Amino acid sequence: MKNISSIVDGALKKHLKEYLPELNYTLSNNLEFRLFPSSSLRTFKEAKRFFLKNYLNDLLVLSLGNITLAVKKANLHRRHLHRIINELEIDPNSHRKELIKPTEYLKENFHDILEETLSNFTSEPHKIKTVYSNLEDISEVLAKNMDKAFSYEEALELFEKEFLGKALKENNYDVSKTAEVLDMSERTLYRKMSKLNIAVV
Repeated sequence: MKNISSIVDGALKKHLKEYLPELNYTLSNNLEFRLFPSSSLRTFKEAKRFFLKNYLNDLLVLSLGNITLAVKKANLHRRHLHRIINELEIDPNSHRKELIKPTEYLKENFHDILEETLSNFTSEPHKIKTVYSNLEDISEVLAKNMDKAFSYEEALELFEKEFLGKALKENNYDVSKTAEVLDMSERTLYRKMSKLNIAVV
């Protein structure tokens, strides 16, 4: 799947002839912030639980509460998905009651994030006005491009790479200090960095 920045870029280009890197960067970061919690607020274990709970809740909404469909989207064995849902204390029955169309669910979320981003964006007001007047369409484009849920393994890998990368940056790429802040062993952190191709600058 495309990364968030390229999806945002494609959605904005439809209405903005001139590239607006600051808006793309800010909006992409706001979308990522909803996916990846700040490492300064949580240990690795806590952040992983937080992320997976959000991921599985969204997965169930996008699957209309249908476990069979959720299993297919997540590319997980049914028993494994049930075990994770139970561990995270998620009630799939609540999502069966909602029956929200996946694209509408995403569109509504992206619309809110767009509005929040634009309200704090003051440069180049004429371009921002163009984005405001096309919020519905831009939100729909974002939803259509992100309506295919990541598999469980893809989501977990993406989370770990983003989260650990940000944690290392926040700690000036000091591996020992980062491991201490995240309450994990240096050996585990080095192993994950190698697996995820995270380089120390």
